[in-house]
Amino acid sequence: MRTTTAAITAGPTTAAIAFTLLGPVTATVRGRSVPLDGRRQRVVLSLLVLAHGRTVPLDDLVEAVWGDRPPLSARTQLTLCVRALRKAFRTAGHPGPVILTAPRGYRLRTECTDIDVRTFDALVTAADEAAAEGEQAEAGARYARALDLWRGPALEGVGGRVTEERAACLEERRLAAYEALLGIGEAQVAAGLFDEGEATLLDALRIADGTGDPVLIAEVNLVLGGFCRMLRRTLRAERHLAVAHRAFRRTGSVRGEAQVAVEMALLAETAAGPGDALDLVPRQAGR
Repeated sequence: MRTTTAAITAGPTTAAIAFTLLGPVTATVRGRSVPLDGRRQRVVLSLLVLAHGRTVPLDDLVEAVWGDRPPLSARTQLTLCVRALRKAFRTAGHPGPVILTAPRGYRLRTECTDIDVRTFDALVTAADEAAAEGEQAEAGARYARALDLWRGPALEGVGGRVTEERAACLEERRLAAYEALLGIGEAQVAAGLFDEGEATLLDALRIADGTGDPVLIAEVNLVLGGFCRMLRRTLRAERHLAVAHRAFRRTGSVRGEAQVAVEMALLAETAAGPGDALDLVPRQAGR
């Protein structure tokens, strides 16, 4: 299959160091936690990890930590911060250099490292490729795997204008992957692949519930409500639409509430019409 896909399905990582930014910022050395002391160390480490081995200028680190009003001792304090981070990696059991001094800044050694952002991007790229080639089931599985890497808001608890901008970009990529996953499920249902579509939509629901984001929860429950209505699963449709209505109301989405109202009206017509539930009819198997 594709190079990207092969690279991300080779098996468990053997990386000596692992970084997570898709949630709280953490670092581990062969599974052993690296102690990060305070926001300053998390800001510096986050920017170094996001640079993917490129040099981060010292001035950028100063701005990220202190904003527009750095103290006169900012550069000295950052030097001490980097020294403390290096000691933390040694304490966790990594003997070699992790943060390297570069002209006018610092860079992270990314060889033999596992970075959740990098894995997320590789999975999404592989999913995009699979979707473009019409491999909907594979695409949906890869989007779900990418989204499962998230353990909370990106760079959670770090704060500061610079890191918040980086976090917002990551969140945009998360939302795009989620909407792509939901689109895969809708396309499968539209093609009559009900089993595959239902599995994909339930993955989307699980992921949305995990985020606690009312917009995502509303969207997927609305789609599932329509799916269950189509298959005459009246009680399930009612439950999904009720959740969608509450979530849309919480977000103040008048348009969303109107969409739920349309689905509820269609559900009432379906429930009043003749015919047995489609649950009793064998559904199409995956192709």
